[in-house]
Amino acid sequence: MMNLLRRNDLRRIAVLVLCLAFALAAVALADEQIDRYAEVFDPSQDAGRLTARFLQLTTRSDDKSGDATILISPDGFVMMIDAGNPSTYPDIDRALKSLGITRIDYLVASHPHVDHIGGFAQLIYNYDIGAVYTSEVEYPTSHYNNYMRAIEETQVPHIILAEGDSFMFGGHVLVEVFHPAPGIEYYQGYPENSTQFVNNLSLAMKLTYGESSFLFCGDLYTAAERDLVARHGERLKSGVVKVNHHGANTSSTKRFRDAVDPQVAVMMHDAIADLMTYRSWQRMGAQTFVTSIDGAVLVSTAGDGEYFILTQFDRNSGLLN
Repeated sequence: MMNLLRRNDLRRIAVLVLCLAFALAAVALADEQIDRYAEVFDPSQDAGRLTARFLQLTTRSDDKSGDATILISPDGFVMMIDAGNPSTYPDIDRALKSLGITRIDYLVASHPHVDHIGGFAQLIYNYDIGAVYTSEVEYPTSHYNNYMRAIEETQVPHIILAEGDSFMFGGHVLVEVFHPAPGIEYYQGYPENSTQFVNNLSLAMKLTYGESSFLFCGDLYTAAERDLVARHGERLKSGVVKVNHHGANTSSTKRFRDAVDPQVAVMMHDAIADLMTYRSWQRMGAQTFVTSIDGAVLVSTAGDGEYFILTQFDRNSGLLN
């Protein structure tokens, strides 16, 4: 028994030493890291291209930072999908100002969790908004109520989306909505214990420009992914995917990955939510990025099925390669 305890203690010490070594290496590498923020947010490269910038958000609260993506259409229209938790608004504001953006033509909420709509009220009060696009799901929390009040006070148009809807993002990009289906049945006691319920009502939207496409499905879990594949199958195939639920193991089923079959996969998170999920996208041949490591990620296309990628930071470690 004593020998077993000693062996276990040695293992714990070895793990702690390795963790400390990785932490010290990360600090040393951070000091040497080249920051290409100005290049990623240089708007001169956007004309005639569909460009997505997946933001690196720095959480300033106990909540995870969440998702925020700025898209520019080939003809200069602006779409923002999600806006992190409220504390990350300075990161979003900096990105928009760096791009010279004063108007967001399409402000889209994938679903009403705080790490996706936390910055909406501030955006609505501080920017010219063309319209806010959401699913029909209601979520009576303070952050949801704040941005609903902002919509009402500023009289910004509020457009409800559901499966089967489509609209144009500018004059050249088609947006198709695959999920959720119209009509939501709330259970007794909602919104208590509703995390999975609300995540599975995330908007699933595909943006298509010529032969290029981007897929955004918010925080869909595996059950909703399976349902989405059953209903839409090959229509989900896209060149670029925003990985569901920040890359957590709640999502990214093989069936869903095979249906999307992307060239590029981007996870927005404060860390690596699940290493196996990361590896699963990488193994299928997708160039896979995580904003916590790569910083902001720019993906741009001329509509020819080819994608130009620029990350804020270089990979300084082979751990994820």
